[in-house]
Amino acid sequence: MLNIKEMMYFNIGSIAFYLATLIFVPILKNEKSLLIYLSDIEIIAHATYATHLLGWKPDFAMFLLLIIPATFLTQSRRFYIPFIITFISMGTYLYLKLTVTDDTVFKYVLEDAGTLRAMHMTNVFICVFIMVFSSAIFMLHREYMEFKLINQRETFKNLASIDPLTQLYNRRAMNENIRTIRRECPTPSTSYVIGIGDIDNFKRINDTYGHDIGDKVLVYVANLFISLIPKGGYAARWGGEEFLFVIPEATIKDGVEFTEKIHKSLRAHIFEIEDCEFGVTMTFGVNTGIQTDKIDSVITKADKRLYKGKNNGKNHTEFTD
Repeated sequence: MLNIKEMMYFNIGSIAFYLATLIFVPILKNEKSLLIYLSDIEIIAHATYATHLLGWKPDFAMFLLLIIPATFLTQSRRFYIPFIITFISMGTYLYLKLTVTDDTVFKYVLEDAGTLRAMHMTNVFICVFIMVFSSAIFMLHREYMEFKLINQRETFKNLASIDPLTQLYNRRAMNENIRTIRRECPTPSTSYVIGIGDIDNFKRINDTYGHDIGDKVLVYVANLFISLIPKGGYAARWGGEEFLFVIPEATIKDGVEFTEKIHKSLRAHIFEIEDCEFGVTMTFGVNTGIQTDKIDSVITKADKRLYKGKNNGKNHTEFTD
């Protein structure tokens, strides 16, 4: 409309360039920032050429300053490239300030105030859009990276604290849970319950039916602990076929009642393997502790009661010495 042929041809080339970048986006999966930096160079060239032809009044030169923060908002593994773009853009702006003055004779002189205002407002709008768009992309990327970091942290935490087969706590995490329960006891005399349970004759199950079936038995028992453990309690795979649980603010009676629920559920369940059927039982040792007791001593005493139960016929809970 303004009959500025040079910029018309330049814009045709710019459109062709951006169409080409859209084609290369899927190809350059890990180098998409390179396309953005090439776009920065195109913007610098466009602003420089337009200022050279039309002067300062349409404000094409503002793109040379805008491109600096927008470039630093771009996510890239090459941290030095934004500095290079800044050097080129700022250097070009200073060069134009020194060479394009009020005395410069321009090839195209726009005298119409309405046209100048329209071009100025258009450039301002585009600048604002680019800054908002760049900032939004940067913020979304930052939020995504924070979410990814939190997710990875939770994953690593689970890997470090959860037994992969049973999805119960492992030994290390369970020790932390017991310490927390002991520390949070309302009074020094408030007791908590620790119980250790062992699947009876588990080696025979593995030898007879195979380790895959043994794993299914472990998972079934673990699910019983997960579904039956009282509120605030924790259960862990203590090792092999051995399980440990802790219940806060509880007495021996509470611990025995919990193990009886496990006994009842196991006695009612039949494992069916091809043509064979078998049941599973457990033996438990239960003990209580208070804040002044050493956790290892409380666990050791429960463990001794467990083996007392093993020697006294299995398939029950021992809670006395």
